[in-house]
Amino acid sequence: MKTQRVFRVLAPDGTKDDPTRVRILEAARGQFLSLGFSPVTTDAIASAAGVSKATLYRYFPGKEQLFREVILGHLLEIEGGIASLISARDRDFVGKLAAILAFMGLELSKLGGLLTLDMQRNAPAVWKEFETFRRQRIFAKLKQILEEGRASGVFRNDIHQDFLILLYATIIQEVMTPATLVPFSLSFAEAFQIIITILLEGALTDKARSRYLSRSAGIKPKKRRSQR
Repeated sequence: MKTQRVFRVLAPDGTKDDPTRVRILEAARGQFLSLGFSPVTTDAIASAAGVSKATLYRYFPGKEQLFREVILGHLLEIEGGIASLISARDRDFVGKLAAILAFMGLELSKLGGLLTLDMQRNAPAVWKEFETFRRQRIFAKLKQILEEGRASGVFRNDIHQDFLILLYATIIQEVMTPATLVPFSLSFAEAFQIIITILLEGALTDKARSRYLSRSAGIKPKKRRSQR
């Protein structure tokens, strides 16, 4: 199972194949990704894993370490999935990009705005690792595919790539939640498609885009009046 493979990577020597440890992490993953960090208790995790609290503490000294391993394990899955899609040879560039954005969006949506805000406030050390990993490893892989697109003439040269990646990731984590989508009667798949369409194609028709560009080219910033 994929999550088990990631949890083994993070496990200390001598415990990587321990089924009890993996079971605890699987239970913690389900709790943290659905509820956030603060509302979850070690009692609830132990109960969901079918172990005693003493057993849980034998593997993990506290809730924050459990949370850290769940978050970093999830990020490792995203990184590995993006790397696999980048190296895939069964899609053209545009198909590969669409697959990467859809995969990245789905996985980042599991780390929604409320969870990351909770992490930032109540588990700042994990938040710092999360941000470093996300920017230096996940965003770096997405930037790799964007640079490939720029070199092949698919993307414009005047778009700031790092800002585009941050914009996409922020939209996904803030918008892709059931509470946000239910009022619009949108499924996750439909919302992903709208986000990707707007980011990659724009919201304007070809005719409207040409009119917008011709008008915006003639707009000059107003000079500020000198204050007396």
